[in-house]
Amino acid sequence: MSVDVEAVIGAYKGVMAKERLTIVTPCSRPHNLQRLAESIRPGRLLFDVVWLVVFDFGECEKSKVGNYQRNCALDAIESGWVYFLDDDTVMHLDFFRELAKVKKEAVAFEQDLGNGIRPVSPERMRVQKIDMGQVAIRREVISDTRFELGIYEADGMFIETVYNRDPARWEFLHKPLTYYNALRR
Repeated sequence: MSVDVEAVIGAYKGVMAKERLTIVTPCSRPHNLQRLAESIRPGRLLFDVVWLVVFDFGECEKSKVGNYQRNCALDAIESGWVYFLDDDTVMHLDFFRELAKVKKEAVAFEQDLGNGIRPVSPERMRVQKIDMGQVAIRREVISDTRFELGIYEADGMFIETVYNRDPARWEFLHKPLTYYNALRR
C-alpha cells in the first residue's frame, strides 16, 4: 500500500492552519505593552497572531489619537482579521474563542466600561455610539477605507463607513470582549 505523502501533509496543514489575526496598537503608552501582551497571548492558540505596535512619534501633526498609525498598519496588512487594540484597552479572555466562532466577515461586540457595558447593535454602528475596540473586521471588508487624520471621532466614522457599505457582512455578539480604558483606571 502506497501513501501519498504530499496529500497527507496537505491535509494536515489544512487542519492545523490557523487563520491570521493582525492586532494593531497605535502606541503612546509603552509602559502598558506588557499588560497588552498578556491579554493577546492566549490568542496564539487559535490564531496566527501578528501584533503591530505602531509608535506615535508625532510624525504626522494632523493625526489625532493614532489615526495615522492605524492607516500605516492597514497599508501593510494584506489579509485575515484586523483588530485595533488601543494601548489602554485589554482583551477579554473569551475574545479569541468568540472571534473563532464568527461566521461572517466582520463582528461587533459589547465593551466593558468598568462602570457598565457599551452595547452593540446595528443602530449603534455610527460615530459616538461605538468604539474602535468593539469591532474585528476582515481586511478585504475594510478595502480602501482609511481613518481621517484630523478628527477625534475618526474611529466611529471608519466603522460607520465600513458597516454601511454592506451591513449583511456583520455579526453582532451581545457580550463584552474588551475592557475599555482598563489601563487608565
